[in-house]
Amino acid sequence: MNNKLGAKHFFMLAIVTVVWTLIVIGFSTSMGSRPLRIYDWGPPVGACLLTMVCMVRDQRKRAANQ
Repeated sequence: MNNKLGAKHFFMLAIVTVVWTLIVIGFSTSMGSRPLRIYDWGPPVGACLLTMVCMVRDQRKRAANQ
């Protein structure tokens, strides 16, 4: 089984993050007129960055063990 991470995986993660962030922002701002706050877009973007860091770290560990 090929466990190699490529640009495709990072691109798919980025697309999912953008879509989910837009959904969260859409629901947050549709409840009334208010400014966009960090807790609207921060958690999905933070989760994306954390996931990408973990993906890179795991790939480097896997490459070092081979």
